[in-house]
Amino acid sequence: MSEQSRRIFERLYARAHRAEDLPWHEAEPPALLGKALQARKAPGTALDLGCGAGTNSLWLAERGYKVTALDFMPQAVRLAGERTRGAGLDVTVAQADVTADATRLAHPGPFDVILDVGCLHGLPDAIRPAYKRQILEWLAPDGDYILLHFGRRGWWDFWPIGPRRISRKSLDDYFAPELEETARDPKISRGMPLFMGGSAEIGRYWFRRSRVRTAAADIPDARKAASV
Repeated sequence: MSEQSRRIFERLYARAHRAEDLPWHEAEPPALLGKALQARKAPGTALDLGCGAGTNSLWLAERGYKVTALDFMPQAVRLAGERTRGAGLDVTVAQADVTADATRLAHPGPFDVILDVGCLHGLPDAIRPAYKRQILEWLAPDGDYILLHFGRRGWWDFWPIGPRRISRKSLDDYFAPELEETARDPKISRGMPLFMGGSAEIGRYWFRRSRVRTAAADIPDARKAASV
């Protein structure tokens, strides 16, 4: 994240005394997250990247998941920690950089469910490869990865301040071949600051391990088992 964007985050959190004070707060989690959980056989472990005030972390924990919640902003960690401690649920909140501090996590994974609401689209280009490597390391073989990302609607949809906007194809190519898109639910968000374009397409994505890649990776093991 650029220094300018970091200062904007610091100002917003300095004014926030509760989750509802944050401009990106949504009371309900992404619908695709709910669908992913419905498709799973039982609760397990979950990782909430860019957890903010912990709204989605609490939602996951209330459904039986053991949650690790991460954010790089100390104010977010404080808000999320206060809320989750009061709820008495299984949530561990920590301040961490998703690409630099991963090996020092109390719960390093693997995780059955990973949720990223606004983390990836704030990373500089140079760090994105490390982010992908970390997601692949964290995600369980049958895990679900839910991502919210600012979409790019055309060549004109570029703004120097705020989250970087990426097209659906670019995002799918970024995660290929290891992950493939299971579902997508884009929504237009309006009422944003004019210096960020006034509106944006917020893409909601559900990714899973590539079936083709997984099947290919299983072939040597199958042959080995047949020869035993």
